[in-house]
Amino acid sequence: MATDGTRARSASYAPQLDGLRAAAVIAVAWSHWLPAWQFGLPLGAGVHLFFVLSGFLITRILLDLRALPQRRPAVGRFYVRRALRLFPAFFLVLGVAAWAAVPLVRETWPWHAAYLSNVFVAREARWQGHVSHFWSLAVEEQFYLVWPWLIVFAPARWLGAVVGGTILLGPLARLTAAAAGLGEPFWALVPGGSADSLGLGAWVALAAAGRPDGRPSLAARPWMALAAAAAWVGLAVAEVEGPLPAVVTVWRQVVQGVVFAWIVSRAATGFAGGVGRALAHPVALGIGRISYGLYLIHPFAAEVAFATTRAFGIEAWLPVSAGARAALYAVTTVALAAPMWRWVERPVLAWKSRVPYA
Repeated sequence: MATDGTRARSASYAPQLDGLRAAAVIAVAWSHWLPAWQFGLPLGAGVHLFFVLSGFLITRILLDLRALPQRRPAVGRFYVRRALRLFPAFFLVLGVAAWAAVPLVRETWPWHAAYLSNVFVAREARWQGHVSHFWSLAVEEQFYLVWPWLIVFAPARWLGAVVGGTILLGPLARLTAAAAGLGEPFWALVPGGSADSLGLGAWVALAAAGRPDGRPSLAARPWMALAAAAAWVGLAVAEVEGPLPAVVTVWRQVVQGVVFAWIVSRAATGFAGGVGRALAHPVALGIGRISYGLYLIHPFAAEVAFATTRAFGIEAWLPVSAGARAALYAVTTVALAAPMWRWVERPVLAWKSRVPYA
């Protein structure tokens, strides 16, 4: 049955893809906690690695749903299963932050609850403190509203055009945002502004669906990733001389996405050697497993650490150096995300077995 095939393939991909989730969430948290220690690396781009990975995994599921005799009910069950995965932890974190009067949360919570954080942040053209990162969750939810209907119901001969058009939508949306006067990096937040990252993940899934072994074929084309990486570096070097025109910089996210698409494809096939062992290491797998909670909680870690030390009258114990504080925030984040996985996320995920696709 298609449902069993989806489950089996997901299980076979899980180890190294969980390792990629760990790498992505560590990169994003590092960029927020140690912005001066990025060593010229675009660590914040870890969000787009999440997008590519999500586009790949979700599109694989949807391609399997095309084979079911009753596709419309299956799409409805897809939404139920997505809600079980995403809503409990998200609304718990948002609710606790609002109850604790974390700055800006009570003033803006309706936007986040409606998964319109990206629209709000782009409209304001400034980051919104502890809840800025919710923009990426809003982008994914908006993607889920449209993508199942396109992939499950589009004629097979149109699927390539649907994925290609989605990839092209990203730079076009960013160029439109730039023409409207919105500055970078807020281009990626407008509706459609990150469609290329999600579409490139879908491209990997679509390429895999056409192979007898179901393995992503992009993994066998490292030259494509090398060319994209060269273009990515070239844009960064060119910007040293001064700002580039928007018509050029809107493509940076595309070449970045191609690199990430190759990495996802390669991890799904299975990296060998040291990289494969690192991605499948138990620590990486553990971090990847709770990566959703880590991502939700990490911007609040400083607030929690300060509130805890104030409550116990030990503010003087707070580390002074940036590195030591980042380590404290990491421990705080894991200490909150691990119980949330154990007592909230995992029990709710068990309910997904009651909502089979077929």
